[in-house]
Amino acid sequence: MSGRVKLDGALAVVTGAGSGIGAATARRFTNAGARVVGVDVDGDAVAEVCESAYVCDVADADAMDDLAARVAADHGDVDVLVNNAGVGIYGPFLESSREDWEWLRGVNLDGVAHGCFAFGPGMLERGRGQVVNVASGAAYTLNRNLAAYCATKAAVVSLSQCLRADWREHGVGVSVVCPGVIDTPISRNTRYRGPQAEVAAKKGRRGLAMGHSPDLVAKAIADCVRRDRDVVPVGLESTIAYKLLRGAPQPIQNLVARAQMP
Repeated sequence: MSGRVKLDGALAVVTGAGSGIGAATARRFTNAGARVVGVDVDGDAVAEVCESAYVCDVADADAMDDLAARVAADHGDVDVLVNNAGVGIYGPFLESSREDWEWLRGVNLDGVAHGCFAFGPGMLERGRGQVVNVASGAAYTLNRNLAAYCATKAAVVSLSQCLRADWREHGVGVSVVCPGVIDTPISRNTRYRGPQAEVAAKKGRRGLAMGHSPDLVAKAIADCVRRDRDVVPVGLESTIAYKLLRGAPQPIQNLVARAQMP
């Protein structure tokens, strides 16, 4: 039987733990009795959240492998992995560059895969553990200005469901959460492109400030660990989109994508 890890006493690795959803998850896990290893590119930020803090770029495969080895040596076997680190690009696709695409893909998609490659083998060998990947409601809510972001988040959902089917027979659960609008500082890690970039950035910051608390997502992540849930939308807007848009006729999905303006 896969998943269903008890947080009390578990060793959990959380990427992007220096702020937002990652920080909220680290704090919730700690309050539940878990030993939390926080990972972030901002060492000062993650050190304020987690007693055990590591600096690592999830887009760097070798660095993630080294991280897994260091965590094993310093703390032992990892029971829970939360692949949360993420960045954004907003604007018309051709206003961004190939370097923008590689940067976003490196964190949002490759970073999830690198985490699974680094920590997954140990979990499968031990026959226990839970992986929770953080995607987005953008995985199934199309947006003309978020082509790269939507693509990476949709890929994270697909990867997670494939790994769930593969790893469950080895005793390891895989879940994916899809937050809606959450009050996080991701706008600081978003590259705004195109003639409306400045306007979009201001609107983005205002919109996020009106979003749900990051702890709402952290609560869902903790529930995934305890119950080995599958795909979990978080927030009313993400939940409605998940239920209505995934199976909607293509003309409706196209209309939704075109309606998204700066």
